[in-house]
Amino acid sequence: MNWLGPLLLVPLLLACGRGPGRPEFCAGPPNPDSRLILHDWFGEGPVPTPGYIRKHRDFLDSGLFDGVAVYVRTEDQALNVSATVLGDTLVDHRAIAKSLAPLKGLGFKNLTENFAAVLGGRPPDFSADWSVPIANFAGLAKAARDAGLRGIYFDNESYGHPWADYPRGVLHPEKPLREYQDLARLRGRQVMAAMVQDFPDITVIMLHGPYLSEPKAPAGLFPQWQKANELLGPFFAGFVEGAGASAAVVDGGELYHLRSEEEFHESKNWRKQVLPSPETDCAFLPQALREAWPGKVSIGFGLIDKRFGGQPMDPDVLASTLTAALRQADRYVWLYIEGASYLCPPSAGGADERWQDAVRRGRDGARKVPGH
Repeated sequence: MNWLGPLLLVPLLLACGRGPGRPEFCAGPPNPDSRLILHDWFGEGPVPTPGYIRKHRDFLDSGLFDGVAVYVRTEDQALNVSATVLGDTLVDHRAIAKSLAPLKGLGFKNLTENFAAVLGGRPPDFSADWSVPIANFAGLAKAARDAGLRGIYFDNESYGHPWADYPRGVLHPEKPLREYQDLARLRGRQVMAAMVQDFPDITVIMLHGPYLSEPKAPAGLFPQWQKANELLGPFFAGFVEGAGASAAVVDGGELYHLRSEEEFHESKNWRKQVLPSPETDCAFLPQALREAWPGKVSIGFGLIDKRFGGQPMDPDVLASTLTAALRQADRYVWLYIEGASYLCPPSAGGADERWQDAVRRGRDGARKVPGH
């Protein structure tokens, strides 16, 4: 018997159902350990820089979210750490610390799961010298620890520069894919190890997981972008190898099309159990890492407040989708905002009460027994 005890068994069984051609699925138990992170800096709204968060501490600490992906930029915009870390420009660690200094000593009651954001920039080729980005990540990790953050929130999608695309985006396309996979793993391992040195229990949320590089990732559950992201998965795997005993690496699950709890469950199971299995025989996961994978990788989910992939979105849909994602996540769910901002109240142009209430309902639902 699980921790819910016999009194909760009946309502859990009532939440089970069988879809056409699918095995029986039961809604998950309450998940009081799940946490919701706000990713909100799109468009003309406010940007959650350290200075902004300090000025609006009371509003942001109201309990609607557990944390914020902090856009690490100075108020005068002279230094954009988030956009520079993954690149070939060395950022002095003292400058990084100064940019995060406004977050020190804020004493949040609810907003305790804050992360320093890193954007997918223009890193060196995996075969080149990586000393600069390694030093940048290490400096950011140390500054994040000193500022009281949980870790790094890494948008690892290669936007303007195809650094994860083999052979199109690599410096030496004549080298075999396997060699570049090994190099990408090495760079990920080096980056993570450098961060762990100063921040042993750091958590790194990477928005996309290795499903973007595995050709056997099932369509429907995952985007079929493997032919343009062959090196993202190996890079992620290197982070897992470099995590040590105390750090955590989160497969963030930027899978905005998922809606039902069964879909979230299937996605989680594939990423945690099927990816490292003999059935998949993933080319960039060595045997030792396959065996350790389910215990070392935390599974999260990303949601968006807009329609995506033909799937609808409104406050009611957001509430139910949040509940499903929070129930199935190991710990972290993040909400990416393209509509009205949650960083300011409705009177200042922020999300109205319908959308704020949707977040509350979604979170409450994840803590209730299914069917109650």
